[in-house]
Amino acid sequence: MLHRDGLMLVIDKPAGLPVHRAPRAAPSGCVLRGLRFGCRGPPVLAHRLDKDTSGCLVLGRHRKATASLACLFKHGKIGKTYWAVVEGGPAEA
Repeated sequence: MLHRDGLMLVIDKPAGLPVHRAPRAAPSGCVLRGLRFGCRGPPVLAHRLDKDTSGCLVLGRHRKATASLACLFKHGKIGKTYWAVVEGGPAEA
């Protein structure tokens, strides 16, 4: 857990963990239920990270918080930056 307050959770998602329903992927609902920390329901994804992507994942702790977070992402007030670790480079033309 990177951050927790009354509105949101920010977790460090490892690569290999699906966080949204995809073909042939196990749903993450059982994992999210374990992150309630006293709230009635499980937190809800404010955005997605693909199964093979690791990084910070933001979750709303209730409906109003999730809607606010979605609005912030939509209007560019919160953004995502992707980094890749590579070895080598393209072959010369």
